[in-house]
Amino acid sequence: MVRVIADEIIIQDDSNEPVLSSGRYYSDEAKVPGVESDVLDEGHIIADSLGGVSNAYNITPQDSTLNRHGDQAYMEKSIRDAGGATNFEAVITYPDTETQIPSSYQYTYTLMGNEIFDTFDNVNPDEVNESLGLTGNKDSESESASSSTNEGDLSSVDTNGNGQVTIAEAKAAGFSMPITSDHWLYKYMDDRDNDGMVGE
Repeated sequence: MVRVIADEIIIQDDSNEPVLSSGRYYSDEAKVPGVESDVLDEGHIIADSLGGVSNAYNITPQDSTLNRHGDQAYMEKSIRDAGGATNFEAVITYPDTETQIPSSYQYTYTLMGNEIFDTFDNVNPDEVNESLGLTGNKDSESESASSSTNEGDLSSVDTNGNGQVTIAEAKAAGFSMPITSDHWLYKYMDDRDNDGMVGE
């Protein structure tokens, strides 16, 4: 599979559609080649919660962390929160013609009148961030826990200088989502559901 197109993404309606108690349409996803790995999920191109089917023409082997907590999960949540999307197109890229495990994904779609373009690699974002020194080491953890005002350079994240940090600005600065309440950036961000996490 190299391309998936949908004129409109209509989010799952639990009250009027045959949804299982798990919240999914199907009890399992297609077992496409490559998903037998411990670190790869049967990743929907169009999520189950967005009306996507679990057949082989909507499933690719996708890094589990990316699928559950990374850019893929963030994109799906954004579409759900907006009540759907239009002009959805996914382009799936592979490193060679021998594997069926994608190397990257490119998505374009219209969300509340805004055209969104997103591309990301099929890798574990936590491992990438750690390799770049953005997460996980004791020094940065103790630094963020010990001080509540100038733990990092806000001006390098808050690109428009308004004193607030959007999810897009935080991601552009290399921070992985979600930002939790113990992170120095949290107080500059909008936790709309007040659950102690932004961008979950």
